[in-house]
Amino acid sequence: MKIAIPVKEKSLSSEVDDRFARAAFILIYDMENKTTKFLEDIAAQAHGAGPMMVEALAKNGVDILIAKSLGQNAFTAINQTGIKVYLAKEGTAEENIKNVIDGTATEMEKPGPSFH
Repeated sequence: MKIAIPVKEKSLSSEVDDRFARAAFILIYDMENKTTKFLEDIAAQAHGAGPMMVEALAKNGVDILIAKSLGQNAFTAINQTGIKVYLAKEGTAEENIKNVIDGTATEMEKPGPSFH
């Protein structure tokens, strides 16, 4: 299972980025082999960044996304992929991933504001 989370730095100990599609990096954690990789510069254009990032997550085999908020377009796109979305809490990527694994994370039920 692969978990994605927007982060400010290339590290599991990084703080979660407030933005999704325009985050500095997207960390992808592979639970099976305990490895991480990072996506960057996926959605730098002015419009359509959310759906473009969702497409990149799907191509990378992501099963779960943890984010503070998703705009309407990203929320609609991700609901068509089967990727589950959980709300990120303040703290590190590692802490938020642990919350999902432990079953204490809250599933995201509606979109939030878009960050440009």
